[in-house]
Amino acid sequence: MSCNSICRYLALLLLCFATLSSYASFEPDSLKRKAKDPSAADKRENRNRSRDFFGKFSRDRIAIDLLGTNWIYNKNSPRMNGLQTRWYSRGINIYFYYDIRIKKSRFSIAPGLGYSAANIYSRHTLEEDSAGAFFKKIDKPENYKVNKVTLQYFDLPVEFRIKTNPDKFDQMWKFAIGIKAGIRVDAHTKEKTKINNITKVYVERRFPDFNLFRFGPTLRIGYSSFNITAYYGVLDVFKRNRGPKANEFSVGISFNGL
Repeated sequence: MSCNSICRYLALLLLCFATLSSYASFEPDSLKRKAKDPSAADKRENRNRSRDFFGKFSRDRIAIDLLGTNWIYNKNSPRMNGLQTRWYSRGINIYFYYDIRIKKSRFSIAPGLGYSAANIYSRHTLEEDSAGAFFKKIDKPENYKVNKVTLQYFDLPVEFRIKTNPDKFDQMWKFAIGIKAGIRVDAHTKEKTKINNITKVYVERRFPDFNLFRFGPTLRIGYSSFNITAYYGVLDVFKRNRGPKANEFSVGISFNGL
């Protein structure tokens, strides 16, 4: 093959390459408009993808409740001896739920499990005798820095939920009613005293007079990840005929964005 033939072939190849490059760089106006201004069908498809993605995660699976908790009781009843619990008595719930949506409606059922604790503060000590538990007023309350009863439970809550827009991630009103049953896993008192600048802490367990179980209705209502929650204990805090009559209640803030 001569040198001129080689040059002609090279020139032809360069011409073809230049033609293909210019065609590849060409973009029709319709494609440009689609990239800059997606059609209604494309927008709808993107929304459906977002709904499918976020719908898997925005189900209130984890709830953390910060509670003001207390008892309903008659302070003048036998074995209460004028007990007056403090307004700052408090507790916490940490629950894991599994949200089961009813078809494609706004309703769902969410069974769960978790841990909760309630701390009841007062200026009384918890004592026991042959007839059961009773409260005794502290003689010198100025010496006590902390005096509380702590009850801890393993709970099984169930909620019936209503959401205004369940397909829109974290932008909806929520309403839930339910019940929960719990079994007590710990009960103890904690006393912290300071006398002559000497601080001592006493923790006492083994209180068999507390009810082993608790049960009652729950309520939760709010917007997005922030909700107000409430609970009332139908069962008495203490066993029947083994302590004073008292029922637990709690009201607080619930965080449940996941």
